[in-house]
Amino acid sequence: MRKLSRSALALSVAGVIWGAGAIAQTNQQSGASNQPYGDASKGEIETTYVYGEADKTKTATKLNLTVLETPQVVSVISRDQIDDFSLREVNSLLAYVPGVTVEQVETGRTYYTARGFDIVNFQTDGMGVPFSYGLTQGHEDTAIYEQVEVVKGATGLITGLANPSATINYLRKRPTVETQASLVGSAGSWNQYRLDGDISGPIIADKLNGRLVMAKQDGDSYLDRYGKELTVFYGIVSGAITDSTRFALGHSINDSHSDGNSSGALPLFYSDGSLTDYDVSTNTAPDWAYQDVEQTRSFAELEQGLGANWTAKAVFTRNDLDSEWTSLYLAGAPDPVTEAGLLAHASLYQAADEEEIVDLFVSGSFSFLGQEHELVAGINLADITLTGRSIYTDEWNYNPVGAAWAEGKTALPEFDVYDAASQSTYIDQTQDSYYVSTRLNLTDALSVLLGARTVDIEQDGISYGAPQAASDDETVPYAGITYEILQGTMLYASYSEVFNPQTWVDADLAPLGAVRGESSEIGVKQEVFAGNAVLTLAMFESRQENFGEWVTRDTTSGLNIYRGVGFDSDGFEVELAGEVLTGLNISTGYTHVNVQDDNGKDTRRFIPTHQFKLATAYNVAAISGLRVGAGVNWQNELYYGDTQVQGDLALVDLFARYAVTTNLTLALNVNNAGDEKYLLSPQWGQANYGAPRNVMGSITWRY
Repeated sequence: MRKLSRSALALSVAGVIWGAGAIAQTNQQSGASNQPYGDASKGEIETTYVYGEADKTKTATKLNLTVLETPQVVSVISRDQIDDFSLREVNSLLAYVPGVTVEQVETGRTYYTARGFDIVNFQTDGMGVPFSYGLTQGHEDTAIYEQVEVVKGATGLITGLANPSATINYLRKRPTVETQASLVGSAGSWNQYRLDGDISGPIIADKLNGRLVMAKQDGDSYLDRYGKELTVFYGIVSGAITDSTRFALGHSINDSHSDGNSSGALPLFYSDGSLTDYDVSTNTAPDWAYQDVEQTRSFAELEQGLGANWTAKAVFTRNDLDSEWTSLYLAGAPDPVTEAGLLAHASLYQAADEEEIVDLFVSGSFSFLGQEHELVAGINLADITLTGRSIYTDEWNYNPVGAAWAEGKTALPEFDVYDAASQSTYIDQTQDSYYVSTRLNLTDALSVLLGARTVDIEQDGISYGAPQAASDDETVPYAGITYEILQGTMLYASYSEVFNPQTWVDADLAPLGAVRGESSEIGVKQEVFAGNAVLTLAMFESRQENFGEWVTRDTTSGLNIYRGVGFDSDGFEVELAGEVLTGLNISTGYTHVNVQDDNGKDTRRFIPTHQFKLATAYNVAAISGLRVGAGVNWQNELYYGDTQVQGDLALVDLFARYAVTTNLTLALNVNNAGDEKYLLSPQWGQANYGAPRNVMGSITWRY
C-alpha cells in the first residue's frame, strides 16, 4: 500500500470547505428554525457535530464520541437542511454530501460511491447489513428521518462486510417529550403535489411517548411518460418500564409506484462513435413500463441501565422489500441520422427480500490509572433471504426496435419465457458478528481507539443458474489515535479493514474468494468561529483487492468467469460545518480522489476526481422571519472509458422561507436554477439527463 504522501500544499490549496451548517438562533420569535445543520438536539437522537455541547455519534465506532474525537471524516445532513432544500428523496439528500456521488443509472436504480468505491453499507439507527453491490432502488423517502450521518472510509467495527468507501446511517425521528405537530403542503413543476404530516408527544405522562409521520406524493416528471406515486407511514412509541429500563417499538412503510420506468438509459454514443445529444425529456421506457416497490421496517429496542456507568441494549429489526416491474431495455448504438439500430429486451421482474437482524451489546466506562476509558462489546446476528425471478418474452428478445423508440409506443408483449433454474434467484445467508471496541485515554489530550470485529458468513443458493455458495470467517481490525494538541484542535489518524465474500469463479472454475479492502486516514479537526463550527482537513488512502471483474461465459458449464483485480484510491477532503457569522450558516467541502488499477492507470472515471459542494442559509436580520439560502454542487469532467462524455458542471439550488406567524411558514425552492443540461451517470455507457430548472412551493403549519 502506498504511504500517505500528499503534500501539505494540496491541503492548503483546498481551502474550500464542507460539513453541515447551522441556522442561527435568531428570529426564533418569528418561527424561524434555530436548529443547526447537523444538530439533532430537538429529539432523542445523537449527532456528530459539536456547537458548544458534547453531542455524540456512534456511527464510526459504536463509542460515544464527539466529532472531534472521531478519527474519520464524518458528514451530516440535518432535518433543517432537508427541509430548507426540500431534499425529499435520499438521492437528492446524498448529492449534498461531500465526496459522495449519486450514480442514478436508470429511473429506479441507483449506486452511491465515496473515495472511488461503491457504498454498500446502509444503516438505520446503526442497524443494517451490506446490500449486494451497493445497489438500491432509489425510492427511500426522507420524511421519517431526523438526520443522516455519513462516515468516510472503511468502518470495520460497524460491519466487516463492506468496501473502503463510506457508511451511511439514517437516523429516524424519535418521540418528543412535549407535544408538537406539523403539516406541510407542497406543489411544484410537472404537477408535483405532496402532503406531509408529523405529530409527536406524550401518550401517558412520564411513561409513554409516541410519534406518527405520514407523507403522500403524486406527480409527473420532466421525463416523457414517467410519473410516481408515493405513500410513507412511520409510527413509534417509546417509554420507561422502570427507572432503569427503556424501550421503543416502531414500524415504517415506504410504498411507491412509478409509470414509464426506464430500464437502462439513453445511449451515450451513436454507431459512428460520436456522442448523442437528446432532449432532456427523452425516455426509453414505453407506456406499459412500471415499477412497484414496497419497503417495510419493524424494530424493537430494549435498554437496561447497569449501574451508573454501564448500559445493555438489545435491538431487533425486520426489513422486507417487495418489488415488481415490467421493462424494455434498449441496447446498442443508434444510427446518427435515422436513430435506428437499437435492440430491445423485455422482461417482468418480481422479487422479495427479507432481513432479520439482532444486535446485543453492552457499553460503558471504567477507571484505570487515573483516567476514564470507554468500552463496547457485542454480537450481531443476521438472517437474509433474497428471492427473485425474471420472465422474458419471445417477442422482444434483443430484437430491432426501429427508429421511433423514443415515442414509447412499443406494444406490451406476453411474458411467456420462464425457466426456474436459469431465471430465478434464491439466496439464504447468515452473518454472525462479534465485536469489541475501546477508547483508552492515555492522558487528558491523547486517546487510542482499538477494536476488532469477527464476521462469520455462510451463504447458499442459486442466482440465474450460478451457484451462490460462500463461506468465510474473518477478523478485521480498527485502530485510531487522537491528540488534542490545543483546546479545540485535534490531530488524528485511523486504519480499518473490511472484506466481502464473492460467489464468482475464475478461469479454472475455482472460487475467486473474498474481496478485501483497507483504509488509512490522517487529518486535523479544528473548532472555529468561537466553537460554533468544525473544520476538518484529511488525507486518505484506500485499497481494494481481488474485486471480481467479469471476463467471459464458460460455454461448457454456463458459468460466468471472473478475475480478481485491484484498485487504489487516494486524495484529500476539506469540510466545514457550522455557524460562521450570526445568522449565517455554511455547509461546504472540497474533495479530490484519484482511482487507479493495478497497472497504475486511472479507472472508474465516471466518478469525478474533483468535487465542491456548498449549502448556505442566512436569517435576514432586517426582515424578521425571512431565511434565504443557496446550494452549489460542482464537479469536473466525466468519462466513459477514455472518452469524455461531460465537461465541468455546476448546479445551483436556491430557497427562501418566510415565517408569516409563529405557526405559519411559506417557502419556495428553485432547483437547477441555471437550467444546466447534464448526465445523471455514464457508468453503464448509457445515461439519462438530470432534471432541468424546476420549482416547488410549500406552506408549513406548526404547533
